[in-house]
Amino acid sequence: MTRKRNSLVEEIFDMLVQMPWWAGVFAAGAFWILGGVLFGRETGAGFESALSPLIRVFFNFLAILALLAALISAIKSASRRKLLDQTQGLDAIRALSWRQFEHLVGEAYRRRGYEVQETGGGGADGGIDLVLFGREGKVLVQCKRWQARQVGGEKVRELYGVVMSEQAERGILVTSGHYTKDAQAFAAGKPMDLIDGPELLKLVESVQQPSSTPADHSVAVPESAPLCPLCSSPMVLRTAKRGRNAGSQFYGCTKYPDCKGTRSA
Repeated sequence: MTRKRNSLVEEIFDMLVQMPWWAGVFAAGAFWILGGVLFGRETGAGFESALSPLIRVFFNFLAILALLAALISAIKSASRRKLLDQTQGLDAIRALSWRQFEHLVGEAYRRRGYEVQETGGGGADGGIDLVLFGREGKVLVQCKRWQARQVGGEKVRELYGVVMSEQAERGILVTSGHYTKDAQAFAAGKPMDLIDGPELLKLVESVQQPSSTPADHSVAVPESAPLCPLCSSPMVLRTAKRGRNAGSQFYGCTKYPDCKGTRSA
């Protein structure tokens, strides 16, 4: 079935929703000023004079629409940040919906410093899902939320063809599963990155923000526990969950996150 073509207003709204929230606020101000400056006064007579108030109302409508887009953009941005920070482990990644998977990958690269454009896709396998813009240029990303399934060489060849036709710097294929030897052999020596499940987990963990948990006042503290070097409160033994020291133990302040004092165990 042929997709219905969006109107100009719908295209403007969709574009602003995809942009940072402040872009919508800026656009709202611009529409409001344009409507007031160009059509704020009724000059002359006849058809042009009668049309000015209608055009002014239209610009004001666009301003309100831009503010609504800014609000939606801010909500979506907060949701993506929360999704990235709260997703723990490969099983959790594989349990995401295909749309959540794309949001997770996009937010991870956004924190890597890229400008991320979401194409909107066309379903669970909607071709190019993300377009990254950075110092290296344009990068195309395709997401494959497959659990234990292996991604074969055919998918890598398809993405490589799009990268060449779009004259992008490189392509990235991201999956929660694994790649066949054929896929790896084809990508070797080409501007292609194959990110499998374990590598994706490393990417996610490398950009996650520390979780903000309530201060640990209820933890039983032994009498021999050291005192926090920052606030002199008792400390408890903890285990690092991520980073280069993952799995190692250390003493953390019981007033975390208000106090982030630590000592070596």
